Amino acid sequence: MKIKVILQADVAGLGEVGEVKDVAGGYARNYLLPRKLVLPATKGNMAVLEQQRSRISERQDQNRVEAQKLADRIGALPLAFEVRVGEQGRLYGSVTAQDIAQRLKDDGGIEIDRRGIELKEALRALGEFDVPIRVAHTVTAHVKVTLRDQAVVRAEAAQAQAAIEAQARAEAEAQANAAIDASQGVEEISGVGAAVDAPQGVEAIDAAETAVSVPQAVGVPQAVGVPQAVGVPQEVGAVSAAKTIAEAAPLETVDDAPAATEAESATTLPAE
Repeated sequence: MKIKVILQADVAGLGEVGEVKDVAGGYARNYLLPRKLVLPATKGNMAVLEQQRSRISERQDQNRVEAQKLADRIGALPLAFEVRVGEQGRLYGSVTAQDIAQRLKDDGGIEIDRRGIELKEALRALGEFDVPIRVAHTVTAHVKVTLRDQAVVRAEAAQAQAAIEAQARAEAEAQANAAIDASQGVEEISGVGAAVDAPQGVEAIDAAETAVSVPQAVGVPQAVGVPQAVGVPQEVGAVSAAKTIAEAAPLETVDDAPAATEAESATTLPAE
């Protein structure tokens, strides 16, 4: 037996808020009325409905916008199921509308009445399926449902994990080798440091400058027995030595003196 009700909210597959519908009595008593989705279409409720037509129309427009947002969320949330596969690709079990509704809640926090999932029959094969979901009377979402072999999924996960671990080991070895190379480079630079502090080329230049600052007088013998003044160039010392020798030499005899000198000496002597 059917009864007439006034929808207080959008009900997928039934209608929008404010509409008057005939529904099965059991459906109304067991589902619609306990959830306050409808009101009995009594004379009093129908009078109130007429007074609230404009407000109901605004509410319908708002509900359509919200329903479209929900449909977009559902469409952006693909669902994947891992199933056991037997011989000839047959599945152990199936994926039902209830499974899809529960996965939407678990993965996306989206609660959908399984009655709105328009699945003609349960999914019993591997592959991808487009499943329509009616979220409002005039708005339908589409979700992609994929069924994959559980054994294949686990093997792929193991391979991916092995590749990650191999990459981590390779990076660790590369870092260790780089650290060793850097350490050897520091030791080589430290060994070269001593040569940099006192290079042989600089020592040679210093020796050459010392030789230039104390030149040796060419062809002038150094006086024997005459001490050399510290810090006095050798040529100066040689000249001084020669001068000393000349002053120390004995005077020449009268016989060797010139005649003018003898006459000069005779003239100056007093008479006895």
